[in-house]
Parts: sequence; C-alpha cells; structure tokens
Amino acid sequence: MNALAVVSAAFAVFLFVVALFAMTVGELQGAGLAFLSASLVIYLREKYLVGE
Repeated sequence: MNALAVVSAAFAVFLFVVALFAMTVGELQGAGLAFLSASLVIYLREKYLVGE
C-alpha cells in the first residue's frame, strides 16, 4: 500500500469537509477554493501515486 496515496486521499476528504463547513457558514469563495483544491488533489493522486 502506498502511504503517500493514502495520505493524499485523507487530505482530499479533509478538504471536502472544509468546503462543506464553508458552505454552511456562507463563505462560498472559500468553499469553491476547497472543492477545487480537493479535485486537484484527487487528480494528482490518481495520475502519479496510484499504480495502473
């Protein structure tokens, strides 16, 4: 198991939680940035850290 891939997946989940919290309190720019960051983390994880 690739530890860095697991950490990046956990970080993506954390970013989704941050985004949902930001949406709840009305900070929509912060939520959008967190969702975008989570998407980029997932993309980079799948592209470089997870084997084919």
